[in-house]
Amino acid sequence: MRPMIHCLFLTATVLCCSALAYSAETEYQPKIEPGSDEGKQAIESFRIPDGMQVELAAAEPNVANPVAFAFDEQGQIFVCETFRQKQGVEDNRGHMYWLEDDLKAQTVADRRQYMLKHHPEMLSVWTAQHDRIRLLEDDNKDGKYETAHVYADGFNDLVTGTGAGVLAFDGDVYYTCIPRLWKLEDTNDDGQADEREILQDGFGVRFAFRGHDMHGLTLGPDGRIYFSIGDRGYNLITEDGRVLKRPDTGAVFRCERDGSNLEEFAYGLRNPQELAFDDDGNLFTGDNNSDSGDKARWVYVAEGSDSGWRMYYQYLNDRGPWNRERIWYPFQADEETTAVQPAYTLPPIANLGDGPSGLVSYYGVGLPDRYQGHFFLADFRGQASNSGIRSFANKPKGAGFELVDSHEYLWNTLVTDVDFGYDGRLYFSDWVNGWDGIQKGRIYRQQPEEDSLKQPGDEVARIFQQNFAEKSIEELCAMLSHADRRVRQRAQIELATRNAQQELVEVAVNSDDSKARQHAIWGLWEIARQPGKKSLLAKIRPLFEDQNPDIVAQVCRVVGDCHYRKASSHIQAALKHENPRVVYYAAIASGKLGIESAQEELLSLATTRGKDDPVLRHAVAMGLTGIGSAQQSSEQTVGFLSDPKAGTLDSRLAVVVALRRLSAPGIAQFLNDAEPKVVVEAARAIHDELIEDALPALAGYQGNLTFSDALARRVVNANYLLGQQENADTLVQIATNDRLSETVRQQAMTALLNWTSGSNIDAVIGKYRPRTGQSAPNLKEIVSGSLPDLFRATEKLQKQAVELAALLEISDIAPQMMEYVDDEMASVDLRVSALLALDQIATKKAEPIVKRMISSELPELRTTARKIFAARHPAEAGPVLQAAIEEGTLVEQQDAIHQLARLDGETTQKILADLLQKMLADQLPLGLHLDVIQSAEATQDQQLMGKVKSYNERLDAGNPVEKFRVCLEGGNTALGEELFFGNAAASCRRCHLVNGQGGGVGPDLSEIGKKNDSHYLLESIVDPNAKIAKGFETVLLITVEGKIVSGIIKEETDDFITLVKPMGEIVKIAQDDIDDQAPGKSGMPADIANQMTKAQIRDLVAYLKTLTEKKNVEAHGVEE
Repeated sequence: MRPMIHCLFLTATVLCCSALAYSAETEYQPKIEPGSDEGKQAIESFRIPDGMQVELAAAEPNVANPVAFAFDEQGQIFVCETFRQKQGVEDNRGHMYWLEDDLKAQTVADRRQYMLKHHPEMLSVWTAQHDRIRLLEDDNKDGKYETAHVYADGFNDLVTGTGAGVLAFDGDVYYTCIPRLWKLEDTNDDGQADEREILQDGFGVRFAFRGHDMHGLTLGPDGRIYFSIGDRGYNLITEDGRVLKRPDTGAVFRCERDGSNLEEFAYGLRNPQELAFDDDGNLFTGDNNSDSGDKARWVYVAEGSDSGWRMYYQYLNDRGPWNRERIWYPFQADEETTAVQPAYTLPPIANLGDGPSGLVSYYGVGLPDRYQGHFFLADFRGQASNSGIRSFANKPKGAGFELVDSHEYLWNTLVTDVDFGYDGRLYFSDWVNGWDGIQKGRIYRQQPEEDSLKQPGDEVARIFQQNFAEKSIEELCAMLSHADRRVRQRAQIELATRNAQQELVEVAVNSDDSKARQHAIWGLWEIARQPGKKSLLAKIRPLFEDQNPDIVAQVCRVVGDCHYRKASSHIQAALKHENPRVVYYAAIASGKLGIESAQEELLSLATTRGKDDPVLRHAVAMGLTGIGSAQQSSEQTVGFLSDPKAGTLDSRLAVVVALRRLSAPGIAQFLNDAEPKVVVEAARAIHDELIEDALPALAGYQGNLTFSDALARRVVNANYLLGQQENADTLVQIATNDRLSETVRQQAMTALLNWTSGSNIDAVIGKYRPRTGQSAPNLKEIVSGSLPDLFRATEKLQKQAVELAALLEISDIAPQMMEYVDDEMASVDLRVSALLALDQIATKKAEPIVKRMISSELPELRTTARKIFAARHPAEAGPVLQAAIEEGTLVEQQDAIHQLARLDGETTQKILADLLQKMLADQLPLGLHLDVIQSAEATQDQQLMGKVKSYNERLDAGNPVEKFRVCLEGGNTALGEELFFGNAAASCRRCHLVNGQGGGVGPDLSEIGKKNDSHYLLESIVDPNAKIAKGFETVLLITVEGKIVSGIIKEETDDFITLVKPMGEIVKIAQDDIDDQAPGKSGMPADIANQMTKAQIRDLVAYLKTLTEKKNVEAHGVEE
């Protein structure tokens, strides 16, 4: 066994290893539902492809909460089971109070610390449940897995995540479970792992969202292990001392099968749950959306690529650059995308699905010819009725790909993972329902009806049941041409293990089979990575001249990855090859080999073929980055790569992206570029990557700020981050410059408002980025001198100017504030702000105006004036507030009731007691009940609390809606809309559309208020299974004759139920013929109400009531 790696926190690692060894010997017995016929019955509801049949392979109690699964060579199934969802595997949406701690965390130890800081009492709760691996065995080889063992458990440390990835290879079982990559082995054949090795540690720095864990274990064409992590991030030290640190995003890694030589392969992903290679060794993943109107993505995982996601974008209401700069759109999807999409990201191939999870690439046997080259992607949406398996293929497009033949392959099942067994059959795991796990689970097997499609898979199964180590070299070489990629790959690995250089070279050079040649090259790749072996690559240098471009491409790939510099001239020549895939690999290789003379060709490539090919553009940037990293200083790097005024737009963009990757301060020169796109790209790099030595140049940018929102935001924020007097001066100049757009000027004003007490959260990207040492001693004087200009600006700017002057206590503005308050032509927002400012800066002058505004015609002014009066004169405020309760609008009444809780004395107690008595007598409008209860509870008065208790005891405890009765009326529609589209905890738009914005997982709510009252809307939130929206209500019927019928309810009467079956057939069944029925469950989380306060639920109900007709609107929260 190889030594354990050096971890960031070795002591903690040793302690955890000891605990896990002990836990493995204990009997952990999670709650699992007993066996039933439900799994078999559910098949009736599946939409199954023609010519295929589905059967149940395993179900509860042998399987529960399956996240992922994998086969070993003998056909056994290893299943990742999770029992820690919301019981240790937490989610920021349920703990928004620790969000800043999560954004601040840099190590796994930081996460442990803040969990215990907030909840020391939860340690035992959060470590009680385990994630584990279950081993399923098919004893009689009939496709049914009757026997189940717990292969490994004890994965229950405080910082342990979901065990979400498993790979079995030649007796070893790899397992990804935050914070570690494990290698497990059963050495005594008892079905349990008795040896455990930590291969890597330090994953899962943050919580982010549940499910964004370590996963995706797969074997690469190079014989290495590839795996992924969602945007929970990582910070680790490899055994050779390299630091891999990105605590803010998801990534793909690779390492040797013993865990050595860990590399970050790609990053900028949100949640790449599974990975799959195609026959040519290209890597792909499905990446999820951020619940903000963006779409899930089909991604080519190119080496070194940045897909552009950062986890802190999630907590900006508009998702920051992700939406504003259209990062999630495919390349040049439309004119706007072409205009604003950054160059540093590799855009997705396509927007596809809603909940990508399991993924597999077809290996070559078991399905009709149509599916050669196809992928199968699990689309998980929380309920079976709109979930299933998609299939599609990639078609070459330049150096990249486009999507073809996309269709719903097998539907109406809540699939978490999908894979092909060694028998060629398609297997998939079923979560059954919901998001958290209901202690059930199934594994299904799809197989063809035609024997001719079964036989090749049966042959593959027999091959893998034998030992590849016992095969002759001749047999192994022949297997390199096998129809099943897994056979080819295993033969390749065995040949590499035997150091069969001569035979592999012979196949690579002389075989007539293109796939065999590729695998032979990959086998040589494995050998050449070993110390002292790269010289063998000289034997395949003639392949640079091969007529097959696929072969040339793979040779470029291998030579570059093995750093075989003797082939540099061949790589440079390949940059001019007519095939774009050859050029792609040659460009990346030129960077790995540091071929300085390739710079000119790379820049030319960016201008010509890379201009409209994002994959080539990325490869050029990788090449330039590799070349630039060889320079001795950042100044040399800039000078070596390009004169910032020379070359074309596209070549300079490529240089900027390279300098971004190198964090080179010389990138600041490109802020003076004549092309706006280059300027914006440089600004993005300096600001977002925080290239500190270049930040002053960004803050001092003197060019046009109107052509790019992305640029303006970053210039403003750079001044805010630097926080010195000259930066404050610049912000005031921007705010008062009437040649700039109102949006830019508002951003500058916001920065000034936050100057002394701003948030630690970056305003542009949402990153935790506290300022230190800010100083602007003359800020008050400068702002005071600029106020005349600001008071002549738009009303939005006037309002901000009023707030800023009040904050800085500039008393000279009192006369202007008085004018604003009395100006009936001014907006109510401006008048309210002016009244508040007067209260802060002119106490005596404000007094008569406040009293006068209590009688204003505008309720907003009346409410504000009462608040000021109550704060100034608490002993006299009772009658004023009582008058508002008796005579004001509903909003005024609510506000006055809340003001009462802030006052002392018998008057307050009497008013609240009277209101509670009216509630008990049903004489108070329902829209005030919640406010009275909250105000009474805030006083902590025992008499008032007793009345609240009496009120609650009258409610029907068995009715979920009754508990939330106070939420039926009185909500704020504006706050409800903000909650629907922006609240991270509720995440309504994650699943629901309103006027074209949001997710397509659940029902479209654009007209939900047209036919449904408040009671229905509230019930749908607090008890989502009570009434499931039409078109989403599945049911399974068992007739008196024992027949099973499943479908979506189209109509139900006292006499009949009409169903739409999975294949679209409509059936009508008499109620008298139904012996039993089982309704489907809603995919909406049952505890969604617990993620919101009652006031928020009330606001949400109020907003939903306003949705009575569909409208065509721009993306909500996305600034155009």
